[in-house]
Amino acid sequence: MSMFTFKWKVLEKRKLTDDVILLSLSAPEEFAFQAGQFVTLRVEKGAEYKFKSYSILSPPSQKGKIDFCIKIIDGGFASEVFRETKTGDQFEVKGPLGHFVFDGSDKNKELWFLGTGTGVAPFHSMIKEYLNKNSGQKYTLLFSVRSRKDLFLHEEFQSLAKKFPNFTYMPTLTREKWEGAVGRVYNHLPENIENKTFYICGVKEFVLEVKEFLSKKGVKTEHIKYERYS
Repeated sequence: MSMFTFKWKVLEKRKLTDDVILLSLSAPEEFAFQAGQFVTLRVEKGAEYKFKSYSILSPPSQKGKIDFCIKIIDGGFASEVFRETKTGDQFEVKGPLGHFVFDGSDKNKELWFLGTGTGVAPFHSMIKEYLNKNSGQKYTLLFSVRSRKDLFLHEEFQSLAKKFPNFTYMPTLTREKWEGAVGRVYNHLPENIENKTFYICGVKEFVLEVKEFLSKKGVKTEHIKYERYS
């Protein structure tokens, strides 16, 4: 798959939580990517610029518009730009990039998606793209955030779980008690790891911790796929 450089226009920006935004950019029809990939945005502030990479939230079958969920960090170079970003602004985009993609040839019966924060983005793309095509496989999404207010795309994942019997959505909170699951992701992993593939995405510490946990349980390397955010 070829990499291209485009100028994409902002179509929409809205808050998903206090510190996560949804950013939708126009995309040419010919832009094709695999679920799980990312692009790099050239973010400009005055005479300065930096290249920042973001996983694509939307599925490949969605044409003309590419969605991202972006965490806003106080004092962050890109975050300060995104705070001021408005509809009609343009960004130079390079992509698609990355090898953390959905494996359509996987014969395992169960696929587990383990994400924290905006690390859920590539899983949203994968699940939306493949869930209705692979009814023979069971999908489970474990989405970890600190508190209820940090959950985003919650209603959408709940809706998908109601619509598709082969999809289980389990949000878990690490800093707050509620009616749902609590604690770290690995507290909710299955005892039996046979015929299961695990996709992991999020901050470096989370990914390494979960990867090590799965390896110690005996999950084969080829059944652990991961991407770390810096």
